[in-house]
Amino acid sequence: MLIYRVNIKGFRNYEDVDVYLNSSSLIIGSNNVGKTNFIYALRLLFDRNLSENDLDLLDSDFNAYSHSDKVEITAYLKDINEECLLSEFKGNINEGKLILKYIKEKNQDYILQAGFSEDTMQELKSRSYLRRLSMQYVDTNRNLYKYLRKERQNLLLNSQELLSEEQKNDDKTKTIEIQKNLNSINEKISSLNYIKNALENVNKELSSLSVENEDQNIQFVAGHNDAEKMLSDVALSYSSEEGPLTLGGDGRNNQIYLATWRARQELKAGPDHVTFYAIEEPEAHLHPHQQRKLAQYLTKSLKGQVIVTSHSPQIAEIFKAENIVRLYFHNKYTEVASGPNDAQIKNSFNAFNYRLNTLSAEVFFSYGVFLVEGVSEVIFYKALAKENGIDLDRLNISILAVEGIGFKPYINICNALSIPWVLRTDNDIFKNREEKYYAGIKRAVGIIKECKLDYKKPSECDKACEKWHCDTIPNDIKNNNETMRKSLKNIGIYMAKVDLENDIANSNLSEALYAHYCIFDKDLKSLVSKMQKSKAKNMFDFVEEMHSKLQMLNDDELIEPIDSIVTKVKSQVQYNGK
Repeated sequence: MLIYRVNIKGFRNYEDVDVYLNSSSLIIGSNNVGKTNFIYALRLLFDRNLSENDLDLLDSDFNAYSHSDKVEITAYLKDINEECLLSEFKGNINEGKLILKYIKEKNQDYILQAGFSEDTMQELKSRSYLRRLSMQYVDTNRNLYKYLRKERQNLLLNSQELLSEEQKNDDKTKTIEIQKNLNSINEKISSLNYIKNALENVNKELSSLSVENEDQNIQFVAGHNDAEKMLSDVALSYSSEEGPLTLGGDGRNNQIYLATWRARQELKAGPDHVTFYAIEEPEAHLHPHQQRKLAQYLTKSLKGQVIVTSHSPQIAEIFKAENIVRLYFHNKYTEVASGPNDAQIKNSFNAFNYRLNTLSAEVFFSYGVFLVEGVSEVIFYKALAKENGIDLDRLNISILAVEGIGFKPYINICNALSIPWVLRTDNDIFKNREEKYYAGIKRAVGIIKECKLDYKKPSECDKACEKWHCDTIPNDIKNNNETMRKSLKNIGIYMAKVDLENDIANSNLSEALYAHYCIFDKDLKSLVSKMQKSKAKNMFDFVEEMHSKLQMLNDDELIEPIDSIVTKVKSQVQYNGK
């Protein structure tokens, strides 16, 4: 069985969206974009821990922007061959397909419907199907100790039920031995002088209060006198070479919680029930390597469909294109870019995956992306934004280095996931034998063609890509290049006049640069040469010493890419400036 599509209408921040899922799906997106709301929508249909009162929605659960008076949540299932489901839903399943729908209108009771097509939907009288099909949910506020208090007895009882007769008899023998040892331990505890003396006066007082207390002395014991009661109340600890350790760190407790929870699911599994799983932010308190490992563990070890929500690039690394669903804001509503149903996303990821690491996976979680060639550009533009009062982190904007000129895979993935982007690249001049040409313009043309960007080249740019043989650039080619360079800004491609170092050296920062590099004769060629040696280190040293000078570029062409991506992001999310 697979829930392959979920349609949500009028619920919270969803107006009308389709979310497509696979056997394991990663739901990503920024804070408050609707990841938990999506999971809750599924819970309304499949979580038997929700009460009837929970299913009777509040007015605040209806989409405020569309003024909706109706919520519909529809789950589309396929590949149903489990006997328990075929028996439960009977005529509502056809060719392995089933549709389940939750409908709630304001001031009306909710309705549940089932059918194998939109034309065959019938009202269900109860949620009895949850005996056979349900969702196990782990929320972000998981508490190991609270969970164990609630589930410890069930975990132990389930385990006992699975024992063979031989194992049960072996446990009885061991329990008798534990009782003998417990009696011996308690006798030795009571014989300790400081314990015996501590309770002597207490027992005298008890005897004076009632004759019934004469033969009953209180004593200190090791938790329990009865072995079976002690075993039903065992505490969880972490075992190491030094012995049992008290549970402590949040990260380890998170791992123990999820491992214990998964073990419980394994013990409860049976042929008469189908379970799928929804886990929110499993990365809590874990360092990057363990985040990746935990995600692999959950998606591979659970026997059933798994839906994970996350803010972690480390977790995003391990998911394939067809397993990723990105939620994002558009005109105040949550929209969906869903890998399982989008060939563009899959193809883009296939080209992108060999680059996929923690830094590049940050793309998935961004409101907007500024792509640059190398680390020196990242250092410069982060400092430039900060010194000019632009808080990139607050706007969820990432500046990422493609480490060269490989912009196309990044652009394709941004376009596929509806992530706004801009890029800045050098306006290189390359030489091929005796011919020279503007390699930067040719690079931009290649990006436009392969990424299918909507760009119409100005008619006066026909010669921008032509080659020349002389040492001096012909004026017509040079002018065409400048015209095209400016027109490319309309589609988010910002081309340097020359390159980053030359452009900065020719800006209002020139005096600060000459001072920093101790070039007193103000020779531009020497300055650029120094800047281009160990570029990243030199750029870091410069912005660390002269960062306040970057305010001088607040109206320079160099800051235009940042201004552009900020505008795009604010437009998409209708940023209110607060």
